[in-house]
Amino acid sequence: MASWTFLSNHAHVLLCVAADPDRTLHDIAEHVGITERGVQLILADLIAEGYLERERVGRRNHYKIHPEGRLRHPLEAHHRVADLVEALGLDTGERVPPGGAEAGSPT
Repeated sequence: MASWTFLSNHAHVLLCVAADPDRTLHDIAEHVGITERGVQLILADLIAEGYLERERVGRRNHYKIHPEGRLRHPLEAHHRVADLVEALGLDTGERVPPGGAEAGSPT
């Protein structure tokens, strides 16, 4: 594998959650190639900054992406998290109402 990638580990963790909101820390760590502790710290960052929400379901965690969050770097700040996730072929769980981007708005 190359020594660098286009996306940060934060983006990789976010994309893993987008692909499966019920993934375990172990599974995310394996996919991203970092430690479980690293995943915990990244998830804590994403939750603290409002990009993710964690809900306890039994003994497991379920994560919900907040698709309206803006990317952090000034070069990408005009894009939402949803834009990144959708550009890579995943789903944020955000649903467009029937009839367009904003129900009831003229097209």
